[in-house]
Amino acid sequence: MSAALAAQTPATPGAAAKPHNVLMVVLDDVGVDLLETYERLDVARGRPAGEPAPTPAIQRLLADEGLTFTNAWVSPKCSPTRAQLLTGKFSLRNGIGSVVRSEPIESAANPGLSFETVLLPQQLAAAPTPYSSAAVGKWHLAAIDQLAEHPGHALGLPAGKWFDEFAGSALNLEPLARGEGVPAGYFQWRKTYASSTGRATPCPDGTPCQLEWRVPPTAHYATVDTTEDALALMATLPEPWFLYVAYNAVHAPFHVPPSELPAAPCLAPELAPGPCELPSDRNTNPYRVRCTMAALDQQLGRLLCAHDAADTTVIVVGDNGTPPDATLPPFTPDRGKGTMYEGGARVPLFIRSPLLAKERRGAVESRLVNSVDLHATVLELARAPQLAGALDGVSLVPYLRRGDGPTLRSESYADGFFPNFQPTASGAPPEGYVCSFHNQTLRDERFKLIRRVGRSQRDLDRLTRSEEFYDLLEGGAPDTSVSPPRPRPDWFERNDLLASGKPLSDVAQRAYDRLSRSLTERYPSLVR
Repeated sequence: MSAALAAQTPATPGAAAKPHNVLMVVLDDVGVDLLETYERLDVARGRPAGEPAPTPAIQRLLADEGLTFTNAWVSPKCSPTRAQLLTGKFSLRNGIGSVVRSEPIESAANPGLSFETVLLPQQLAAAPTPYSSAAVGKWHLAAIDQLAEHPGHALGLPAGKWFDEFAGSALNLEPLARGEGVPAGYFQWRKTYASSTGRATPCPDGTPCQLEWRVPPTAHYATVDTTEDALALMATLPEPWFLYVAYNAVHAPFHVPPSELPAAPCLAPELAPGPCELPSDRNTNPYRVRCTMAALDQQLGRLLCAHDAADTTVIVVGDNGTPPDATLPPFTPDRGKGTMYEGGARVPLFIRSPLLAKERRGAVESRLVNSVDLHATVLELARAPQLAGALDGVSLVPYLRRGDGPTLRSESYADGFFPNFQPTASGAPPEGYVCSFHNQTLRDERFKLIRRVGRSQRDLDRLTRSEEFYDLLEGGAPDTSVSPPRPRPDWFERNDLLASGKPLSDVAQRAYDRLSRSLTERYPSLVR
């Protein structure tokens, strides 16, 4: 056991007599606008109707049997969210604030996770009942130079310090060749295998290796391949296990999935997606993404049909909002993935667990939650040691047990910055680190503050700063069909309360002062 783990204090004991298996599933570039579950919930609250994908597996096997969170926040970009899930720390403390690139950046070092970082599977291995662990699908937490030296980066150093097994794409899916007519990366891509347990892999000598995968066979289609790996591990990993399944879908390259994919066996056959239909007179990318989402829904359904619901907690979360190229009205491209708006940070989140109280099955939880909370939740489920004072999250287990208990989080935070850094022991950037920009957002139940601080590339001492402030619940155009007019939500953050220069209302001013002070004191900008 490392010195860091030896110094840890126990997490709050869980109620379960036996530690649960934990299946954590990350969906790539899946915003709430792509799922029927959130479409129904938001339209019922008055939001204009959108065009989600058909997602019956998510609705029937997660929303109907689990708990749906409607105000879950993550980072607006994929690598930072993944780092938050696995470290339990916000980006400005774990060092991953921007996407890890597939090519070196000449202007600045942009590292991935350092091997000194303590990750969730490492903490679970130190639980009173140690967990085995595996990661499949997209990793995207190692820079290209780190992968060149350690292709099995997901295992940690020494191998097995983090995950025991890894199989999937080290970065985003990239086609094996370039040029017109070359199939998308989902059909031909590079797959990494790594194991610290001696389990047989396709690698010739057992060391980490990368193989070229092509379709056909259909099982090599990336979304199906990830599912097959996850199903095999669910059946063979020693219990209790932690399985981290990170799908590449629905991230670009945008494409039409194969028509004959395996379906979720515990759903009625008529719920399987039909052939992908693309409009001939409109931009087809948003519809390709919805076809990809329908295929992803069925593959996720296969996992949900396969495991024992009596001893496995399932967490399904998006890594950021929907990409601009995949957005359809009433959502707009300028408020999607990569932005600090709700379309970038607000994502689907479902938890299905044996701990879920009977009356909470199929319920909706609207209180604020954050990606870092999922780390703390898994630790409590496992009764695993927790780094003393080093985590930003709170366990969501109380929300599984009852809906009328205390609110666990009064504020939720998200950010993005460049470049990444490898933190010191105290969690601070190393000496000499220069941050180019730091975009931050903090919200409470009603109001939301966005703050952007940037540095001029021509004059590094010259900083720019801007803020936006929104009333998410009552800041939209009022409903004039009733008298007096009724306030409506500002669904797409179009009414910046600071833009007009007019004084804020007393309620809004108090909220602005509180959020501004909290952002400055608790999450100081990295641009200094």
